Parts: sequence; C-alpha cells; structure tokens
Amino acid sequence: MGRPILTSRSRNNSEVARRVNEGDNSYSSQRKCSCGLVVKTLISSTTSNPGRRFFRCPRPDFSSYGYWEWEDQAFPEVVYLRNLESSLKDVKMELDNSKIEVDNLKIEMENLKIVVENLKIKVGYLSETIATLEASNDLVVKKVRTFQDKYHKIKYKVMISCFLFVGFLVALTTK
Repeated sequence: MGRPILTSRSRNNSEVARRVNEGDNSYSSQRKCSCGLVVKTLISSTTSNPGRRFFRCPRPDFSSYGYWEWEDQAFPEVVYLRNLESSLKDVKMELDNSKIEVDNLKIEMENLKIVVENLKIKVGYLSETIATLEASNDLVVKKVRTFQDKYHKIKYKVMISCFLFVGFLVALTTK
C-alpha cells in the first residue's frame, strides 16, 4: 500500500456530503491521512458529482492535513446516467411548468378577449348615446336660439311700447 495521496482542496464550500457506513467499504479503512487518522468515506451530493464517493481527513478543515481524494478516478457511468436522469427530470419539470404557464396564458387571453368584446359593446352603446345626446343638444340649441329671438323681439316691442306710452304721457301733459 503506498503513501496516501495529498491532493489540493478541490471540494467547494457548498458541497454537501453524506458519511458512508464504514462496514460497506473495507478499502476506506485501509487509507490513512498523513496525520495518522483513518480517512472518512463520504458521498458527494453535488449536482456535478452526485453519489460519487470520496475520502477526506476526519479532522476539521482548519486542522486537517488536506487529504482529499475521489474513490474512483474515472467518472463512473452510473453517475453519468444519474446526472442525465436528473437533467431529464429537470427538463420534464420545466416542460410541465411551461405547459401550465401556456395554459394559464391561454385562459388569460380568452378572458381578455371577453373583456375586449364587452368594451366594444360598451363603446358602441356609448357612441349611440353620444349621437343621441348630440342630436338632442342640437334641438335644445335651436329652441334656445328661437326663444332668444322671440325674447329679443318681445323686448324691443315692450321698449317701443314704453317709449310710445311715455311719449303719449308727455304729449298729454304738455298740452
């Protein structure tokens, strides 16, 4: 068995790992860190390496000797298939969500078509009402002008009558 491999810390902070039952892997019990402790066997749960086993020094990062190594150096086909399966599930979920969104948008579009039709009906009704009111207004304007003309004529007649009456009174009083 050789010396344990010291690798650079390629594990990122967001990587979540699960501890593997030490009885499952006798190989991990043979590996030791430079500090002399038996390394931990963990399973990656990142999206880039889900289910992939790796070894790490059991000490906390701040006091660790930095031992870290993948159990398998090649990317296992099973992990590749899991990644594909996970990606396929994600794509299917996105497709389902997109279909739901399209259905919701179709319903919203139908509702908006109904609103537009109702507004067209209201616009037609209001246009007819405006035309009726304008015609009525024209009649009222004509009547007002007729009454104004009659008022002015009566006013002039009353004024002329008053002048004639006053003139008659003046003529009577001066005689």
